[in-house]
Amino acid sequence: MEPEERRQKIRKSVVASVATSSVLALLTFFVMPEMKPAFYGLIWFGTFFVWWIWTMMATHY
Repeated sequence: MEPEERRQKIRKSVVASVATSSVLALLTFFVMPEMKPAFYGLIWFGTFFVWWIWTMMATHY
């Protein structure tokens, strides 16, 4: 895989992960609005890293 192609795949993976984790955190906020802000941050970061690792594995191997 060429370096430019690798960078493009990583960029797409990060963008997809940010979008997915933001949607999930927003849905969590609407379902459980009484939680503390740190809870939504935890949901966002957890989803981001899991989705990012999954998309990286799916696109690089």
